[in-house]
Amino acid sequence: MEENKNHLNYTTLNNGVKMPLAGLGTYNIQNLADNIYESIKNGLRLIDTAQFYKNEKEVGEGINKAIKENIVERKDLFVLTKLWNTSKHIPEETLINQLKDLNLDYVDLYLDHWPTQINEVDGKIIKTPMHILWKNMENLVKKGLTKSIGVSNYNIQSLMNLLSFCEIKPVLNEVEFHPYFHQKELLNFCKNNDIQLLAYNSLCRGVYTKRAHNKEVNYNLLEENVIVELAKKYNKTPGQIALNWAIYKNVAVIPASGKPYRVKENIESAYFRLSKEDYEKVCGLNIGYRFLPSRIAPNQV
Repeated sequence: MEENKNHLNYTTLNNGVKMPLAGLGTYNIQNLADNIYESIKNGLRLIDTAQFYKNEKEVGEGINKAIKENIVERKDLFVLTKLWNTSKHIPEETLINQLKDLNLDYVDLYLDHWPTQINEVDGKIIKTPMHILWKNMENLVKKGLTKSIGVSNYNIQSLMNLLSFCEIKPVLNEVEFHPYFHQKELLNFCKNNDIQLLAYNSLCRGVYTKRAHNKEVNYNLLEENVIVELAKKYNKTPGQIALNWAIYKNVAVIPASGKPYRVKENIESAYFRLSKEDYEKVCGLNIGYRFLPSRIAPNQV
């Protein structure tokens, strides 16, 4: 087992920007500003938020408090946020407002949250085709509002369409990814096209619903025998084993938690490396199941 506690492991995006491989997802977290502030003191450098989360003011409060107290410099943080479906026609106006909430001059990465063309508020077609949206996203980079642009929840077909006309390639695709759901084909496609994968729901919180009978089935990744056994072997938490499995693949992770000590543990998942044999054992958990959004509040994780 190789361990490195001097710095976070980073990955280099296709535009040369470096991004930590472990950070914090901020959806549905209470006392978020304090949590981010305390977590930055504990080494947090990658922070994921979104227009849809309605928490960017709190995210900005935590970040700016840490910066003002000289705990961290802005250049050492990687902040990413996302554009929601209802704003695809006005990404520049939307990002400017998001930056005001964050109290930042720029974000490091701006994502199209979903590749949908349906406005779920009223069910109407979104009249901003992908080639128009992406041109406007590219302009955000050119104007310095974001260092990078990317996507979220895109499948291979959506990525192929985007790559056929883009001037600035997406640097990253954020998708559900965990030992129960490998997304092998998507991961390989992204690697072959130099697109970083970022995993959400890395600890597999949520309930799987069997499509055939609409039956909910509970799974607990952190109680799987192989995860528990490896946690004992490496003297790590089960969560750290699950996260390190993704990092082994060079997939970044952003598990949500309302507990700064847990955020610190999650970040430290990047400080060691599973052996190839043990990595393969975790791979054996794959069942190809996509889980529903978490029903467990991150504050309890």
